[in-house]
Amino acid sequence: MAYAQQELKQCIEQAVGHANAYQRAIIASYSWQVEAQDVSTLTFGTQERFYFTTPDRSMRAIGFGIAQQLKTSGHDRFLRMQSKWATLNRDHVGNDLFAFCGFSFAELKQPDYRWSAFGEASMTIPKFLYLEQDGHTTVTIFAFVEPQSNAEKILNQLAVEYAELHTPKSSQFVTRIRLTRDGNDAFEASFHQATQLLKTTLKKIVLAREVVYELDQPVDLAGLVQELESSQPGSYIFFFQPTLEEAFLGATPERLILKTGQEIQTAAVAGSAPRHELEQTDYALGQTLLQDDKNRVEHAIVVDSIEQTLRGLSTRFEKPEQPMLLKNRHIQHLYTPITATLSPEVSLFQLIEKLHPTPALGGEPKEAAVAAIRDIETFERGWYGSPVGWMDGAENGEFIVAIRSGLFTDRSAVLYAGCGLVEGSRLQSELEETGTKLSPMLQALSQLCTIEKDDVYVD
Repeated sequence: MAYAQQELKQCIEQAVGHANAYQRAIIASYSWQVEAQDVSTLTFGTQERFYFTTPDRSMRAIGFGIAQQLKTSGHDRFLRMQSKWATLNRDHVGNDLFAFCGFSFAELKQPDYRWSAFGEASMTIPKFLYLEQDGHTTVTIFAFVEPQSNAEKILNQLAVEYAELHTPKSSQFVTRIRLTRDGNDAFEASFHQATQLLKTTLKKIVLAREVVYELDQPVDLAGLVQELESSQPGSYIFFFQPTLEEAFLGATPERLILKTGQEIQTAAVAGSAPRHELEQTDYALGQTLLQDDKNRVEHAIVVDSIEQTLRGLSTRFEKPEQPMLLKNRHIQHLYTPITATLSPEVSLFQLIEKLHPTPALGGEPKEAAVAAIRDIETFERGWYGSPVGWMDGAENGEFIVAIRSGLFTDRSAVLYAGCGLVEGSRLQSELEETGTKLSPMLQALSQLCTIEKDDVYVD
């Protein structure tokens, strides 16, 4: 940080002047290039931590601490957040802004202790950001500057925190985790209610299963992120730890949206089958999936919904005629990539609001399916199945769908997996599908923890 102190101090002093003039807080920032980092950087420090990487690992963002956090709630939370971000972005001083972002799947039914630190909509500008893109790694320091602030005092505090950040912390421990709720009975009850709705008002509904583990001590979360990145090539890895007490992380194959300028990329990912270690068997499973009527119907519902949404928001739309296979380590999916050119007046958050949840995570018709999920599921989804990702000051960004994920506290791990139901879906096969989708997280945990399976109970 010594290299950047003078330039950062100038930015902070300029921000103090703006804060005094506008009588509101301003963000100051300064960036410089460093040697490439790796995921083990997450083992540094004990501050709030954030992480996002693409399937090909060509882009990584690692954040520490919180310079400023924007929060909002309600049915219009996407548009409210757009307004808050526009104001913050307009007034900042220095290099481009960057925020780790997340939204709840739907409005929270009630304040839930498990998701209290996350809320319904959150944008977090970290104090320290490592951003790796195109083979280059940049460090950015963000400073929160209020009216009448002392620039020297802010700079000194940041220097202290930056030095502490680069002190490795030992994590040589093995956590014992015990399964206490498998979620099977709750899922079965929801399944039977959902099948009745599929005969009347719904074409598709996506149900989730919640599996709860008790921990004897906190899990090594940095190690878990590292294990997921190693064991799940081809998946996005995300990690949000807004407080030292709670963290949400996972490995998802599903992109909701990538926006670069006015060009956008998304995909339909729906319909799945397990992988197999024997190449011939694995190939046969994939071909069966490509020809399976139930999965093709489920997939087509998602493709049609995305197309209908984007054609109203874009000037160009392209997709292949037939789905292909997206193969992850434990599971393969029907996959249709989609590209479009966004209309100039449409913002990224407006686009997310229109797309979320796709029928791959909610159902069809969307509003009726989401309402049904809220009625028949016995737990709060929180950020599971929701848009999480990042956005910069130019409104470029990437958001994924937060599946294959878990919420961690010091003494619990709550894992989530879902499956899409259409008419003709069978309970046992859907339960098996959720088991397959829990595999990535459970396998990663098994490398760091001792997993016990006794004393299981259900709601």
